[in-house]
This record gives sequence, C-alpha cells and structure tokens, in this order.
Amino acid sequence: MSSKGVTVLVQVSEKPLPDALVRELAAIGISVAPAENRGRTAAGACGFLVAGESDAARLSAGLAEWDRPGLLLVYGDRVANTAAEVLAAQYPGWEVVRLYRFAGGERALVGGDPNSPWTRILCRQLAEHDVIAMVCGMREAEEVIRQLPRYLAWKERFYLRLGESCDRRGVRLQTVARALGMDSRVGQGWLDPQQNDRAALRRWLVRQCRFVMSKTNVRRVALWGPTSLWQQMPPGWLADKEVRLYIPRDEQIPNGESTAGERCATWQSALAEADLLVVASPDPDLMELPLSELIRQMRQPIVVDACACFPLPEAEALPMIYRTIGEKTNVWEWSGL
Repeated sequence: MSSKGVTVLVQVSEKPLPDALVRELAAIGISVAPAENRGRTAAGACGFLVAGESDAARLSAGLAEWDRPGLLLVYGDRVANTAAEVLAAQYPGWEVVRLYRFAGGERALVGGDPNSPWTRILCRQLAEHDVIAMVCGMREAEEVIRQLPRYLAWKERFYLRLGESCDRRGVRLQTVARALGMDSRVGQGWLDPQQNDRAALRRWLVRQCRFVMSKTNVRRVALWGPTSLWQQMPPGWLADKEVRLYIPRDEQIPNGESTAGERCATWQSALAEADLLVVASPDPDLMELPLSELIRQMRQPIVVDACACFPLPEAEALPMIYRTIGEKTNVWEWSGL
C-alpha cells in the first residue's frame, strides 16, 4: 500500500498533470501514475487522485477496474468544495480523504476520520516530509478551503485601500504593512497571486498604466504575470500598444491563443526595447534580477509593479520610474508622474 513514505495514486484526468502539481505532490511522498494505469497491479497504486474540476465525474470508470476499495485522495483547491463529501456518499467502502497544503507548504489540512487507516498513513507521511498536519472532519476541511480565498480577497482589498491612504498621506505602505504584521493576529504578506478574483488589483494596474501613458510616450509594453489575469483586464486598456507577455515559470499556460499579447519564451525577449513593464506576479526570476539589468534591457525603464518586487531605495537611486502599491518613489515624483 504505502512503503518508505511513498503513496502511489492513479490520476483521474487523461491530461498530464501540471509539472508544479507533480512536484508539489512528490514533496510529500505522493507519486502519480498516468490514467491509463488504472489496474492495481499495473500501477502498483493504492487509489486515485482527484485534483481537477472534472475528476470526480470521471472517477466511476476507473473504480470499476479495481478488485477492492482503496484511497480516494481529494487534493488542493481545484475541485468543488463538496467533492469529498459527495464521493464518500457515492462510493461506500472507499476511504475519502481531503488534503490541502497551505501557502509555504509547511502545514497541511487533512479532512477525514482520524482513526481511519489512510488518514493515519497520510499524517505519518506528511510528518516524515516535515509537514505539520491538522486533522479535522471532512466537512470542516471543505469549509476551510471554501472560506480561505474569501478571507484573502478581503485582506487584499483592505491593503489596496490602505495603499491609497498611504499615497494621500505621503507614507510608505511597505513600512505600515510590516508594522501591522508584527501583531500576530494580522501576520505578514497580503498579496495572493493564486486568487481567482483580482478585480481590485486589476483596477489599480489599469489606473496606474493609464496615468503613465498619459504622461510618457509608451509604444511597447511588457506584461509579467499569469495569462489568466491579463485576459480579465478591460478591453482596450492597452489600445494601440505593442504588447509582449512573459508567463513566469510554473504558471499553468491555458489552452488556445493568448489574447493578452505576443507570448515570449524568455523574459529578455519580453523586456527588449520595452517602454513600460507591468508586473502582476511575484516571480523569483524577476525579484532576483538586478535593476541595472532591467534598465539595460528596456528602452524606457518605467515599471508599474503590483507586487513590490524591488527594494525601494535601489529603485529611487536609479534613473527609472518605479511605481508600486502605496509607494510613490522620489523618481516617480521627480519625473512629474
């Protein structure tokens, strides 16, 4: 069943899993076999992985090929909030466990019967991989997963409004946010790039970009961030501009052609001769990039950054225009923007 801290599960979806998800599961000792290996002997598996929106509906065909019930692991936040509960009622005898890893990966929520075999095995396996697990009922776990993005969206809206207040008062959001986070009830960090609803952030980006373009001659724009966000931007927000798009590593690329602009394979090609860089994802590649190199790549070093990727003192000391939420740098003011 599970040996040396490794659990083998068969994926339900016929499509290959995203590389980031495969690595995420491997980090806690879960190996995924392709959907065609549905037989227990062929796959050496102990159950099925339900990790996508339509996986639960496709599960019945796979279960019919098994000689006895095993584990149905409902993983992550890409499945319906009631998926585990529905599967438990639909397939009696199979042990359904709801597993969710919180941001950072050091903690996990396990929803299931604490005395059942697979709940105990998964908790032990998480501990072997240095992940702290909280065990609760399946319905409680699903409620946590349902409410968490709502709370994070509310928190992001609060800090965006705080940023506007900081702008008006001439104080720095990063300093204020860090100080608020010293209270354990608040905590550090407030931008959540995994959110589906980024309406407030999109409004901020549109407002800042329109302001920049009204003050400077911008011809080429580089967008750094997930396609899903750029495709939700209002039509015509970059009308008459040459737009290049760079999708950070580990971002899932949607099917079909992008409507956000020309997709570039490297960040260098996206930034080449750009007048404006718009950042919507805290990508490590960008955060490790020296600002001097960014300036060298661009025709005009103008950056609108929703994620505060660069140190403000460094941005202020260089000949560039840099704008992030709640931070009007000296260079921004000096340039007349």
